[in-house]
Amino acid sequence: MMNLLKLLTIFSIFNQTESQDIILGRPSIVPGSQQGSHNCVLDGGYEWCESTGSCVRPWETPCYKQVTNVDFCPTSNVQICRMACPEPQCPSGQCAMRVRNCCDYTCMVQDTTELTCPPCPPPTPCPLPVVSPNCEVVNPVTDHCGCRSGCPTVDCSSSPLHNVVGEGGTCGGFMPYDMVGHCSDGLECVYNMGPMIADAPGTCMQMCPTFRDSWGNCVDEGCNSWNDGCNTCDVNDNILENCSENVCYTKPSQAGNCMDDVQPEIFIPEDCLTWYDGCNSCSVNDGLLEACTMMYCFTTNDPHCTQYVSSELTQGDICYRFCEDLSETYIDRTEDCPKGTECMPSNIDMISYDSCGERAHRCIPTNSGH
Repeated sequence: MMNLLKLLTIFSIFNQTESQDIILGRPSIVPGSQQGSHNCVLDGGYEWCESTGSCVRPWETPCYKQVTNVDFCPTSNVQICRMACPEPQCPSGQCAMRVRNCCDYTCMVQDTTELTCPPCPPPTPCPLPVVSPNCEVVNPVTDHCGCRSGCPTVDCSSSPLHNVVGEGGTCGGFMPYDMVGHCSDGLECVYNMGPMIADAPGTCMQMCPTFRDSWGNCVDEGCNSWNDGCNTCDVNDNILENCSENVCYTKPSQAGNCMDDVQPEIFIPEDCLTWYDGCNSCSVNDGLLEACTMMYCFTTNDPHCTQYVSSELTQGDICYRFCEDLSETYIDRTEDCPKGTECMPSNIDMISYDSCGERAHRCIPTNSGH
């Protein structure tokens, strides 16, 4: 009996509400009749979710905004770390704001306010930071206008050292402090990629008692002339100077070495019979020195060949040469020119006492007009 009374009461209330809507001219609302642009039932609490592509109730199924590659916010600080960072990812409609240095960022709604950059304030004199072992110097952050404010600080939060590497390990380089390798005791970080590459990581090597060249080679103590595998330089007070000017873009395969005791390479002509080394005369066989005199000399002269093989001369060969300053080997084979040629100056317009260099006599055809 009681259940029947409840049903009659609910039916009566529903009829009265519907009658009032008709009297007031309001359309009656049927549950489930309100739908959005994607046919989501709005009066059922459903909303369209772009990331899932479906109608969801937010309190039942959270709708996360789609995460995509985005640009940095216009007001983001300038990145001063020189390592390769991944593309920032943020929900749609947001931009990436750099924090600290290097690759850290946070996502935020982009500010559409027009940006203006006033002149940067003059730099403030900063005291030289005192860096203790296991600490690092942190430079002030550069804002989006390229201005810096404040002085460098010292961060010892990472002490004691982590990422300690042994001999041959990678160390240093321009990267975040918590990512860089630190050499263990007794080793030093050596930058051995040469002068063409800046900010590259180095290699942990044994300590050098003197100093290193631009390729990381430890220069021998007491060396006066040093070759780094690319150039030869004079050594003066732990400084390399007066270097040759070869350009090497990659690390030379040859390690550095001291040139003090290295004799310059001597070229002996193949047709030389007797070689004067500046002090003694030596016999030559196939371009190699054999028996030599054993004179003791206080000074040395320029080495040169003093006697050549008596091979047949051909047209154009030098048949006579005399240098008053003895800068070139004396040759006298005026009678050895081939038939149809004559030993004469190659340029009769050049008049000189000696016949040195371009003035040397050669085997010239007799019908050449000279």
